[in-house]
Amino acid sequence: MRFFINKLDFDSKALFIILEGIAYTVVLNIYNPFVLMFAKRMGAGDFHIALLNSLPALIAVFVLIPCSILIEKANRKKSTTSLLILINSIFYVLIAFVPFIPGQVKITVYIILIGFMNWPGSLYITTWQSFFADIFSGSNANHVYSLRSKYSAFFGLLAALFAGLILTEIPQNDSQRLVIYQVFYIACFIIALLQLYFLSRVRQESADPVDIRQTADVPFKLSSFKEIFHNKGFMIFCLCTFLFHIAWQMGWPLFFLYNVDHAGLNEFQISMVSVVAGVTSFLSYSVWSRFIEKKGTRFVIIFGALGLALNPIFFTSLLSFYSIILVNVLAGFSGAGFTYTLFCSLLETLPESKKTIYISLFNTFINISGFISPFIGIWLYKLTSIYMAFFIIAMLRLLASSFYIIRWWTGRKTINTINNTLEV
Repeated sequence: MRFFINKLDFDSKALFIILEGIAYTVVLNIYNPFVLMFAKRMGAGDFHIALLNSLPALIAVFVLIPCSILIEKANRKKSTTSLLILINSIFYVLIAFVPFIPGQVKITVYIILIGFMNWPGSLYITTWQSFFADIFSGSNANHVYSLRSKYSAFFGLLAALFAGLILTEIPQNDSQRLVIYQVFYIACFIIALLQLYFLSRVRQESADPVDIRQTADVPFKLSSFKEIFHNKGFMIFCLCTFLFHIAWQMGWPLFFLYNVDHAGLNEFQISMVSVVAGVTSFLSYSVWSRFIEKKGTRFVIIFGALGLALNPIFFTSLLSFYSIILVNVLAGFSGAGFTYTLFCSLLETLPESKKTIYISLFNTFINISGFISPFIGIWLYKLTSIYMAFFIIAMLRLLASSFYIIRWWTGRKTINTINNTLEV
């Protein structure tokens, strides 16, 4: 183990944060690609699909900021993150028992559980990001996060592949398939406990050898919101991200409906779509990391956003399974670049104090979009057709991408102005 750590030139703190990420992503890839299909197998309709996309975001909107204020005041990010993982894991067990509920009530219960699971789930993401920002900084943070994302994507795609194979090859009917889903959720619970163990092994130290009083978060007051909203760089970044997510998240339920209702994909084929995107993500993280080192996150995020904007255009006609696979190469590459640069960009806008509140506000904006956008996507689909809806979404994504371009251009002009002033 020590040789492995030295070989990769980072300490055990980074190793265990990477292993924690792998466990988290494996859990995510065992159940998340099939959340909607699980509902379909229980008899869910299009409205249920929209709810499954929207309700988790709505829950996050209401819990993120108030709970983050409490977390900020407690200033125990590691223990809080651990508690959230544990609470989240309990939901996996509860969901495993949903198929035993008679009638259509089970679909309602399932939607509620998936929605409320995002209470600890969204807080975990926010608290983990703040915890990560405390223990890693600068280029080291980018490097560790890149490795975490890269290896998480690799093991996650293996999990999705095996899950899809099992769901397709073993069960003979939907009843048996539901039993497999139940087993998967129990497996998620067990792996989540492993994730909890890995997190417990992460040494909580300051990212820089400075006085702890300088790195500790200042107690949060409600008046501090004024300070946050006056942080121009952070708010511009939030605005750009919010606008892009509105267009991005519109397509999320439509891709599932397209794949299942129009292209006729089964669980294995859906898992293969996830695997292809995962493989591409795994292979591309190093590319994006080098690109960021050369050009910076402000510039690189544009390309990730543009790639995601172009993706729906390919779905404006009926594609074969193999064509969908090819299109998801672009989706995986662009998605990896966008999510990676999004997090790195967020880190760059955070002040030394109140990180948790800043991150929770950022994630709240995303979740507001996450609640509204899927319903807009379904509405466009019902109003026109799935092909026209994808075209409209693509145009909206391209428009939203332009805000990242404007952000980069104005930032570039500001830097040039400062440089010219210094030269004078």
